[in-house]
Amino acid sequence: MAIDTEMQTSPSDSTITRIVNNIKKSESDSWNYRGLELSNEMLVVLISHPNIDKAAAALDVTIGSLADPKNVPGIAHFLEHMLFMGSSKYQGENEYSKLVEGNGGYSNAFTCGDHTNYYFDINPSLLPEALDVFAQFFIAPLFAASSTDRELEAVNSEFEGNLSKDAWRLSQLEKSTSDPDHPYSGFSIGNTETLRVTPKQCGIDIREVLLDFHKAEYSSNRMSLAVLGNQSLDELQSLVVKIFKDVPNKKLKKPQYDCDPYGEINRKTICYIVPVKEYRHLAIHWVIPDHKDIYYCNPESYLSHLIGHEGDGSILSYLKKLGLAIELVSGERNSAPGFNFFTVDVELTIEGLNRWEQVIYIIYQYIAMLRKDEPKEWIFDECKNFNSMNFQFREKERPDDFVSNLTGRMRDYPLVECLSGEYEMREFRPDLIKELLNEYLIPSRMRVFLASKEFTSIATEKEKWFGTQYKKEYLPEELIEKCEKCELIPELHLHSPNEFIPTDFHLLSSEKTLLRPELPTKIKVTYEIQV
Repeated sequence: MAIDTEMQTSPSDSTITRIVNNIKKSESDSWNYRGLELSNEMLVVLISHPNIDKAAAALDVTIGSLADPKNVPGIAHFLEHMLFMGSSKYQGENEYSKLVEGNGGYSNAFTCGDHTNYYFDINPSLLPEALDVFAQFFIAPLFAASSTDRELEAVNSEFEGNLSKDAWRLSQLEKSTSDPDHPYSGFSIGNTETLRVTPKQCGIDIREVLLDFHKAEYSSNRMSLAVLGNQSLDELQSLVVKIFKDVPNKKLKKPQYDCDPYGEINRKTICYIVPVKEYRHLAIHWVIPDHKDIYYCNPESYLSHLIGHEGDGSILSYLKKLGLAIELVSGERNSAPGFNFFTVDVELTIEGLNRWEQVIYIIYQYIAMLRKDEPKEWIFDECKNFNSMNFQFREKERPDDFVSNLTGRMRDYPLVECLSGEYEMREFRPDLIKELLNEYLIPSRMRVFLASKEFTSIATEKEKWFGTQYKKEYLPEELIEKCEKCELIPELHLHSPNEFIPTDFHLLSSEKTLLRPELPTKIKVTYEIQV
């Protein structure tokens, strides 16, 4: 069970339904925090410190490109662009950018699968004015018709700027070769083809689609706000409540997506991909359950800690000895409500590319070794202590990045753990670890992506949106069977416990050790200098 440790204060203001005054922070963090839930169900975190160079704010909406209508891909991203084109109160479409950029600030936004995030920073003295302009985009946006064509070009320009980037090309290929009936397979960025040409051919008014999407998907009960300023928490609270209380609450449900974005037909497949850059990359993907509701167990972290380990007995150590790889990274990614992924990414040598099936087999040999024994609590404790250390000494981010990242995870954890939630590991659940090993990270559920320019001659297919050359086929059944019946080898084994992970971060304070340290004692004279 989750531990409910929120200290709730009964607010006197009817526009606030909950106040959280004990947000967990690291001992080295000198900033002050307060959590709020407004009567319109918007979640808010206030951050105060008298000595900051920049004030900042961000608002995250838990809806993104996964909610795009199938016939108009990219509409969530287009809405992100159009939202800033004026409001009923501030009708000039450049008022926001002029205010922010004219006062030492910066603003931006981004759309991902299940979130859209808006943020800015500014000179601290201008925070109240900037917040008022910012809030109006979520209260009464104009979506000015005169801006439609120009912002469509801006979206298309963003798309064209990513055409030669392998990260975007490979990501879209993975989506485009997924289950076509799952929203994950969609084209998230959008371009002039999806947002102008095709809608016009079908008699669709793109601005009406935009307005309908906003009406159906944007609501204060899906929004999270973070504000950093040099005002006191009470002053920030008064300011935020006054400005954001009128964001409309449509009582929308939390989005939930089907648990299997790949589909059975796409498992046990390999895509040979031709990248833009010269490199050799192997990726294995598995769909796994969404464990956000039990984040404090974090079985994925346990497995990524082991599979991604680089010490003696690890996959990478063995691959390097064989001359097959130079880097390996593993972990969960692209989580959305309802599904998640676990991936292993390997940077191969030339020899590793030629022997890619052996690399996959070695990975499964290690997984088979983990499956053979019960999960170890001391390994869980290692992960827990690493996370605790990283939380205690995490570096300060740029103010705009900090509030943007914070709002993106505020609805994933209790408000009291909005800072610490992604580091929390407090309940060892061997059953969840075994479930991942036995039912999900298995050969019959994997997808493989292998990228190298050497596949140019066989890559006869072309991805629709980015034009990536590839060839998709089923993996050899012999490889699947071999990986299902792995032989264990002594070269692959658990690492030794790390005895040097600190767990006590308190400074010594005794008079003897801090105020009057003893002088060193001479033990031995080896030689004397004659003067």
